[in-house]
Amino acid sequence: MRLSVALLRNVEAEMRAKEKAEAPTVKTKEQVEKEEEIRAKHGTTNQESRAKKTIPIISVWKRKFRPLPEAKAVDLFADVVGDGFILLVGAVLILYEYHRSSRKPDHNLEKIKELNARFDELERREKELEEEEKRQQSRVLMLEEALRGFKDPKTQRPLLPPVPTASPPA
Repeated sequence: MRLSVALLRNVEAEMRAKEKAEAPTVKTKEQVEKEEEIRAKHGTTNQESRAKKTIPIISVWKRKFRPLPEAKAVDLFADVVGDGFILLVGAVLILYEYHRSSRKPDHNLEKIKELNARFDELERREKELEEEEKRQQSRVLMLEEALRGFKDPKTQRPLLPPVPTASPPA
């Protein structure tokens, strides 16, 4: 819809601004005499008649519009229907593509699941290795204790020296 720029103007404010711009602070004697002659001939001056004249402001909603010719109205309606159809087809295509892409498996999600499974497997393996290491350590300690209990038949000393005790730092 086209809107006339004239409807958006504030005519009264424009006239007041124009009068202020044109009005000198002090009128010359010639200007005063000229105005009196015009008043005598016509009854009012041009500026006074402009000030009294009020231009009615017509609202866009109360304005009377001329009817469109039938051919132009049909043409505009066909354009609107055609544009609407194009927008509808575009929206349907976008929704179809969204639906189609949501049905496909997400490759990133699959990789994340695969990596999580691998991480869990590595954690389980790490715990198994820690337990195995503890068992090995306990076996070594048992063997060391057994060897400390045995004495060398020639020297009568233990096969392993006693466990060194930690001395406090000096």
